[in-house]
Amino acid sequence: MKKEVYLKVILILSLIGLATSFYLLYEHYATGSSVCDVNATVSCSLVNASVFSELLGVPVALMGIIWFLAVIWLSVKAKKSKPHLNILFWWHILGLLSVIYLVTAEFILQAICPFCTVVHAIIIIGLIISFFLQRNVKINKKQTQKLLKPFLVVIIILNIIPLIIFNIPTNEEDHSKLALCLTEKGVNMYGSFKCGVCAKTRAMFGDSFEYLTEIECHPQGENAQTEFCLEKGIEGTPTWILEPNGEEVKRQVGFMSTEELATWAGCEE
Repeated sequence: MKKEVYLKVILILSLIGLATSFYLLYEHYATGSSVCDVNATVSCSLVNASVFSELLGVPVALMGIIWFLAVIWLSVKAKKSKPHLNILFWWHILGLLSVIYLVTAEFILQAICPFCTVVHAIIIIGLIISFFLQRNVKINKKQTQKLLKPFLVVIIILNIIPLIIFNIPTNEEDHSKLALCLTEKGVNMYGSFKCGVCAKTRAMFGDSFEYLTEIECHPQGENAQTEFCLEKGIEGTPTWILEPNGEEVKRQVGFMSTEELATWAGCEE
């Protein structure tokens, strides 16, 4: 009876983890801030828009979805199959590696992603439960290997498909003309390396962002101009200021799409 209860706990937690991973995948591509962007330290956007949010071009959140789908399937099968119980444990060991990777990323970024932490907690709890469930169970190694092979084949295929899809060469939209126009107009972006929305703005422009003028306001950022930002009255990032010849004409705080930026700065074709 205990076994069924514990497996049910893993199943419920995995469904929560699956839903969270779907949200993180959505948030990875969404513009603007996330519901869990509290400040520069507690921010889903900052972590989910960083270089650590993708592996070989594939969103880590998508890998999380595949991982939790496998846990859900294994949890159901493990109710009547001891070998599946063993596979469930080792699958959680693999999940622990992803936790270590993402926690390391958060440490480097000096930021915490609350929803990512939920996923981490679910994986660790599942690992502990699955360890105790399979510890005193006699496992038939031959039967386990027999079940493990098709499981691994399916998992490999499920990971190869997005790997191929996300690495197919595409013609990315070129925003260099807009970026150059914004610079010519005297538009400056006052940002911060710890600003999640700033990270999404950089990702939106891609390589064209190099043509924009960004002023780093965070004191720990590279080439920080914190005092200058204070003089400008910057209260939030990103803050866009149209200031030809150093004279402010207008400003806008928060995320703006390329279309909104073009209209705001008068860069429409």
